[in-house]
Amino acid sequence: MQRLAPRVSPLICLLLLAAPAAALDVQVKDPYAPSTSVTTTIELRDLLPDRFRKTLDDGGALHLRVQAELWESRPVWDRLVYPAIVRVFRFGRAPGNGLSIADPGGSATTYPAPPRSMPVVVELGAAARLAPAGRYYVHVIATLGTLAEREADEVGDAVFGRPSETNGLGSLGHLVFRTVLRVNDYLQSVSAEAKSRKTSGADILKRLTP
Repeated sequence: MQRLAPRVSPLICLLLLAAPAAALDVQVKDPYAPSTSVTTTIELRDLLPDRFRKTLDDGGALHLRVQAELWESRPVWDRLVYPAIVRVFRFGRAPGNGLSIADPGGSATTYPAPPRSMPVVVELGAAARLAPAGRYYVHVIATLGTLAEREADEVGDAVFGRPSETNGLGSLGHLVFRTVLRVNDYLQSVSAEAKSRKTSGADILKRLTP
């Protein structure tokens, strides 16, 4: 008996061909220790997907959350070396249809157009925690999307006071509150993740060798 090949709907084929390429690409450099801290460089590409441009055009904001973790590769269970490091960047529309990106410290940089890539340097933790014989890699998750900013501001004001009324400690509280936003705080979002190569502790620490 002749077996019939499965038929694929022409509509499904058209939809697959028309699907846009995945946005928000993440590249992770190998970790290294330029000083007493283990550091990595994360390169983010395709920062502004088309479906989020209208949010900025309407005066809204986007938040880019970058979470970086250093793991030790082991035969059975990999081990998280440090607590995850989270950085949150705020995207807004700048004059002349430009893009303003505010870093976690509140400093903003304006671009005439969305940059093709954005490097983020992250200090992961003390180099003393690494063993030369160990093997390590960096795991990064980046999420870009929209937040209910008004609700977040109201919660932050209730806990720390309004920014115009608070002292330095309250301002720090606002900053920390913004920095630890979770992925499930987003109303809509797109995410990407990547891992660096596995690198020996000796190679990471070689810049510290006298």
